[in-house]
Amino acid sequence: MLNTQEKYVFGRGQKETERLDAQHILLAKVTGNTLIHPSIPKEGILSVADVGTGTGIWLRDIAQVLDNTESKIYYHGFDISAEQFPIAPSRNTRFTVQDITLPFPEEHWNRYGLVHVRLLVAALDETEYKKAVWNLAAILRPGGYLQWEEIDEESYSSIDNPVIDELYRCFSHSLEAEGKCFAASAKVVSECQEAGLFQEVQRVAYRSDTNPEVDLRAEVQARLATIIKTLYASLLIRSGQVEDENAANERAVRLIEQLAGLCKEGKSPPQKIMWVVARKA
Repeated sequence: MLNTQEKYVFGRGQKETERLDAQHILLAKVTGNTLIHPSIPKEGILSVADVGTGTGIWLRDIAQVLDNTESKIYYHGFDISAEQFPIAPSRNTRFTVQDITLPFPEEHWNRYGLVHVRLLVAALDETEYKKAVWNLAAILRPGGYLQWEEIDEESYSSIDNPVIDELYRCFSHSLEAEGKCFAASAKVVSECQEAGLFQEVQRVAYRSDTNPEVDLRAEVQARLATIIKTLYASLLIRSGQVEDENAANERAVRLIEQLAGLCKEGKSPPQKIMWVVARKA
């Protein structure tokens, strides 16, 4: 059954945990296993926050990168739900429930050298980005970095792929109808600049087809099929584009079949992810 009422439309069960972890692995490959943007100096990072952490897999992998340094680093994962938190986190990692649109407890203020956020385009209302950016700035220490990653309208732009065109149409229409912002990464840049709390604000793009030695077409196709079955179908219902769940599922099945046909013809769409990086003044 589709989850059409909650902000988080994917559910919180084991299948969603597996989807999140597989998605993380794919997105890491898309960036060439770049977990921290090259403009962010790793030296001196003593504490890391992951907001919207889900299963905590990004924190787990980032610890493998940063724990090679001599310093003892503290990691903290925040999410609006605790249902997917790891059962036995490492001793220097904690997880707590936190809504990004609400102020963080004072114990976290000016604490983190790196704050990471990923994929909130379908969760945040457009009016909530300002609060989110201010709340994240509050937990960053001066000179600390924000790294916010989104798959948004930039990721679903296409010249000649009808499946991507349909996803763009559906997501743009549905998210706008719900008061959300499909141009999420651009919105984050704008709010960071307007807040006056950040310097060196930049937006960069990563694509899955830039490295000819790494073939990610099958993994990108699998992720898109999952997105069509879940987010696409849910938004069709929520925005009133179909009458019921059966109609949404039928539309989703046809689109997945069309995607498979295009991929067989060598017209596999690339995965594109947008990053916003900013340093707190």
